[in-house]
Amino acid sequence: MRGLQLHWMLWMVVGCGGDKAVSDVDDGGNVLEDQADWDCDPIAPTRCGLPFPSTYFMTASDSTATGFQVALGETTIPANIDGKTTSPRFLNEKDGFSPLTPVITHFEYATADGLVSHTDIERYLDEDAKTVLIDVATGERVAHFAEVDASTDADYARILMIHPVVPLAHGGRYVVGIHGVVDGDGDPVQASPAFAELRDGETSADPRVESRRDLYDSLIFPTLEAQGVDRSSLQVAWDFVVASQENITGKSLWMREDLYERIEAEGQEYVIDEVDVEPNDTTARRVKGRLTVPLYTDIDGPGALLNRDEDGMPFANGTTEVPFTIIVPKTAVEDPRPLPLIQYGHGLLGGQGEVQNGYLSDFANTHGYIIFATDWTGMKEEDAGPISLMLVTDLAKFAMIPERSQQGFIEKLATMKMMKGVMLTEPELMEPDPEDSSNLISLIDPDQAYYYGNSQGAILGGAYIGLSDQFERATLGVGGMPYHLLLNRSADFDPFFLIFKTMYPDPLDVQFILAMNQTLWDSGEAAGYAHTVNGSPLANTPAKDVLLHIAIADAQVTPLGAHIMARSYGAPLIQEPARPVWGLDTVSGGHQGSALVEFDYGLVAPVENIPPDKEEDPHETPRRDEAGQLQMHTFFQTGVVEQFCEGPCGDQR
Repeated sequence: MRGLQLHWMLWMVVGCGGDKAVSDVDDGGNVLEDQADWDCDPIAPTRCGLPFPSTYFMTASDSTATGFQVALGETTIPANIDGKTTSPRFLNEKDGFSPLTPVITHFEYATADGLVSHTDIERYLDEDAKTVLIDVATGERVAHFAEVDASTDADYARILMIHPVVPLAHGGRYVVGIHGVVDGDGDPVQASPAFAELRDGETSADPRVESRRDLYDSLIFPTLEAQGVDRSSLQVAWDFVVASQENITGKSLWMREDLYERIEAEGQEYVIDEVDVEPNDTTARRVKGRLTVPLYTDIDGPGALLNRDEDGMPFANGTTEVPFTIIVPKTAVEDPRPLPLIQYGHGLLGGQGEVQNGYLSDFANTHGYIIFATDWTGMKEEDAGPISLMLVTDLAKFAMIPERSQQGFIEKLATMKMMKGVMLTEPELMEPDPEDSSNLISLIDPDQAYYYGNSQGAILGGAYIGLSDQFERATLGVGGMPYHLLLNRSADFDPFFLIFKTMYPDPLDVQFILAMNQTLWDSGEAAGYAHTVNGSPLANTPAKDVLLHIAIADAQVTPLGAHIMARSYGAPLIQEPARPVWGLDTVSGGHQGSALVEFDYGLVAPVENIPPDKEEDPHETPRRDEAGQLQMHTFFQTGVVEQFCEGPCGDQR
């Protein structure tokens, strides 16, 4: 069938990648153990590293919270077009995989026919669901949707992707089963010879197969059969373990506490560099300066990685200066009084200059806020070039993105501390008391502080709000998680996708690398902190209420990622919603707590993992919607989400 049998015959001859061929046999026809390519799992022979994630690529450990350690081989990750291999060093520091990992495998010419889609997630519970994801601890199925990669024209090379739509449990073990998947002719795709041997109880000449037989017979097959999946029908099955919360967030939490100890012992140093008076009709002063912050990375610039001591934990080595911008609205000068704070998070590889945008300064003046921002170290403008260079020259350093972003978290924590502390008596943030001009009034109310991030500021912001102990309410605009899901559906990723496709011409390699790197990205984006926001907050950290604003058919950040956020945060839809969303209740306005509001502009997104047309992209529209702004202001001040739209939010054209 379309070359499948020929492919598997070739695989038995040349192996699945790496230097050692599994076809080397002794005189009795048995595969020689020292010739087996242990870096590859033979149950998915078309691509080394598949299926992913898997306990095949893990080892038992007495020193980790999960009892496992990721152990990818030196040749598991594909080499690029120049033959450059990628070390799994940073992945192998993990004690499991992402709680929102994509679960991927490959069958040649597989189609999406009959797969559970994000348009009908409820079918994951159907007896004949073709993809099954089971929590071993509970024995229950996990909600998900599945698709085949539509970003390639190569029908034979479409990765099959399973996306959990709720975060998996830290340290949890999960079993995956796939059956009934068909090719373009409607014929079932065939199991690999190695998996068929496991499934059918046939002795294998491959030691890698035999080494896994007890696991399959004692755990994987019984778990699937308990959910009604007939063992004989399976095309592939495997298991994996999710990383511990400590492993994902432990470094950031340690740096937070170290920062606070230093601030308490040493105070904070800052300088004001520039004050622009009345730069626009709604701003009284635009204050720019630099704050001194501990540096936890090996260099002070793009491409940095966290310092590591002998236990693998970060440590401060010197300091860095963090530029900041503060917006003082005219209302603060015309009617001097302490105003609440909003910390702003900027968009993709941008900068703090966004805080100067008209709609933000207008919002600050209309509703009475001091807004401040810093660049997001790790994902700011100066990082764009080095990130592109890394993708071309040394993918092993992908960890520089989330690790330098964690330095960015610390800088934002420090800036919030500055605004609630030493900045209270900064002359540029004070005004004479109208009733006694000899008395100065601070324009900052340190007891009212909030976070507002848009796009990247909401994606990384989902991690930052889980880490911060300085506020209890946040608005995330057009954000989502995890990055793997977002990137495949983002027009912004097109330039980076081009780099990937150039350096890795095989579409299987591209999707495998994107999926693999989600586990690295977790420490620096919302997916790794999903449970911490209000489900299981970090130590000494309050739970957060979160208002989510998103746009249907957003061409830069798919709403599917925000739906996962909403399920994770316990955020219902506000009446009248633009559409139902699986797993979310609908409540009337006046709701206390987290909530999701979708803005509908009459646009439709593709079902597949490709971006919508960017010509009519609504990505930036919700943040400028007056009803949405009033909703955010009311939420910040009261914790209540009111509905100020007439019907569903947005102009539905």
